Amino acid sequence: MLRILLFSLAFVCRIQAQSATFVLESVAVEGSSLSKDVVLDLAGLHIGAPVDQAALQAAAQKLNETGLFDSVNYRYESGPKQGYALTLQAADPTSLFNATIDVPGANEDELWRWLASRYPMLDHKVPANEAGQQFICRKLEEHLGAALEGHHLAARLETVLTPGGKSSISIQPDPLPRIAAISFTGQSEFTSQELIGLIPKDIKDQGYADRIFRRAVELNLRRAYEERGMYRVRFPSIVAQKEPGWSVSVATTVEEGAKFTLGDVQIIGDKLPVDALLKAAKFRKGEIANWTEIQNSIWELEKPVKRMGYFHATAKPERILHDEQRTIDVKISFNLGSFHTFGQLRITGLTPDLETKARKVWALAPGAVFDYDYPRDFFPVFFRTVDSQRFKKFNVTMQKGSGENVMDFLLTFEPR
Repeated sequence: MLRILLFSLAFVCRIQAQSATFVLESVAVEGSSLSKDVVLDLAGLHIGAPVDQAALQAAAQKLNETGLFDSVNYRYESGPKQGYALTLQAADPTSLFNATIDVPGANEDELWRWLASRYPMLDHKVPANEAGQQFICRKLEEHLGAALEGHHLAARLETVLTPGGKSSISIQPDPLPRIAAISFTGQSEFTSQELIGLIPKDIKDQGYADRIFRRAVELNLRRAYEERGMYRVRFPSIVAQKEPGWSVSVATTVEEGAKFTLGDVQIIGDKLPVDALLKAAKFRKGEIANWTEIQNSIWELEKPVKRMGYFHATAKPERILHDEQRTIDVKISFNLGSFHTFGQLRITGLTPDLETKARKVWALAPGAVFDYDYPRDFFPVFFRTVDSQRFKKFNVTMQKGSGENVMDFLLTFEPR
């Protein structure tokens, strides 16, 4: 009976201690780059205020819900004045996305400086979790105030499709301001309407974000100017003027520069058939240096190299501008990749007699240099003696052969 009574008294005392209210005497923060004042503000705690265990648990939960920490724990003990001495253990996020802030009319660098002054880990970066991104959007909304005209901010994931590209987060108004008008000044090579027509429709329709619009100008207008030989074109000023109804008019200044003609073209690399490559490319020296045409010529000169067993070969051009002569020289180096040889020919869909004919025509022998484009030579010869109308379709695929850097061909025929 005495044991039961003692246990009951201890249980009651424990319950009372958990619900008791004491002054929060001190707080220490471990594991975070954030200042103690910022952590206290996020947790909703104040030194000297009365708290109980439920309040401490709620404070830890608040920190966790910000999304700014990978984990949040706490411990407490009695302080010198019999209050709570609290230790918060908050681990900064280890997974962060690169980020941009695309708010028309706002200085992005200033916004990042403001964020990083309170949250040092948020220097052009945001947590890789939705809660942390929403938290940052709310803080920026509070900071920007009336500039957003009552609109909210949203974090959008931007996926980079190029090899090795990394995804990033763009913080933008939702929706973006409508583009009410686009204008250009300083141009003479193109009319303003022609330049407007070069901006992709989806860029115009999705609304205005400074970074996205600048990128569209650089990619599309610069290409058009370089097709006219104008490699020094600049777009020094892009200004979005606010208009009624959450819209903007966008004014872009153009500095066109001089026109360049194509000068010398050099191919850099050992054991390359330079004369044959230049003949295949057909560069138009002495004429206006249309970069699209030059690039097409570079792709043409890749083909003979690919047929030499280096079917992954890529050409890398270097542009050298001579402003006084207004000429552009091009140096072309090659990344050849691995050298490949031919393995064997596989054929499906032919009768035995037709397969025999095909193999007689096929001249690429096992162990020979792998010519990725050889089937283009084979089919015309084969169909001189075999009616191609006998087949619904036919195609060729490259397959990895047996052995290092060995490639096979598979010819597939589908009879009618």
